[in-house]
Amino acid sequence: MAPPLFIVGNDRSGTTMLRLILDRGPDVAIPPESMFLTDLAERREQGGPGTPEETRALVAEVWSHPKVRLWELPGEPPEPPPGLVGPGAYRFAVEAPFRAYAALHGKPRWGDKTPHYVHHVDALLEVWPDARFVVLVRDGRDVALSLKRMPFGPNNAWAAGPWWARGIRAGAEARRRHPDQVRIVRYEDLVADPDGQVRAICAFLELTYDPAMLDLAQADRSRVVADQTSWFPTLFEGVNTRSAGRWQTEMSERDQRLFAAHARAELEANGYSVPDGEIAVSERRANWYRRHNQLLRNVNFVRLRIFQERGRELRFALARRLADPLRRQRDAR
Repeated sequence: MAPPLFIVGNDRSGTTMLRLILDRGPDVAIPPESMFLTDLAERREQGGPGTPEETRALVAEVWSHPKVRLWELPGEPPEPPPGLVGPGAYRFAVEAPFRAYAALHGKPRWGDKTPHYVHHVDALLEVWPDARFVVLVRDGRDVALSLKRMPFGPNNAWAAGPWWARGIRAGAEARRRHPDQVRIVRYEDLVADPDGQVRAICAFLELTYDPAMLDLAQADRSRVVADQTSWFPTLFEGVNTRSAGRWQTEMSERDQRLFAAHARAELEANGYSVPDGEIAVSERRANWYRRHNQLLRNVNFVRLRIFQERGRELRFALARRLADPLRRQRDAR
């Protein structure tokens, strides 16, 4: 099987749009985001299963992960080859649902669209040394506006700036370290010239390009998780520029400056205009922004994980929050 491909970047940067575009082609099937590759990363770091019994247990654990259950795979998990242990067993276990998803949809190759993996490119390359990555970059101020509608992510411009900049730096570092395997694509360029950009992306990923891939009005709507459809109100209207540059009319000048205070270098490095002048934020005001963001993130966590998802991913989501290095830094203040 050809090497896997990964679509990564900050949330709300067009990763779902690109996923559906590529999924409409003849070569690759890309399920909803996985997350289990980081949820189970400790098994990889420990060298993989040590016995055949542990290998079978890991395959079953991956197959029953709440993200994988949303892929609606038929049948039971595959039986590992006899005696398979170690890194090869880990790869077999975590690859199994992707292979099954590709087979279910009649595709010879699988991919993954999980924005968070922009912070884990090196770890994924340890498992799949020949993998390819497309990093989507979108103007962070548009990202911040979009996140206001979401039950996840930062909740004000002051918090969104450093969060977005961290993802941008991770993508840039991955590109620097692995220039032949990582391609950075700006959302604004993608929607302005979808034919040219997707042709280039397909060439990089060694996929067959078909102009019909761009017709998202004909995309299979069941490819989006049912309780997440409200997150993508315009996705199936097709590729267009209507959501590019919204910040110029919808974000206050103060919020623009607050965002740029933490992300000026990353905005400029990606060709985005930045307002002149700095904004002074007192420690008291910074604490207010911090507490406002933390409060809403906690409220949104309950809203998403308890009410919307009905607890299906709660255990893993709690573990991710506890493992988040930025959260530990905030809590230490």
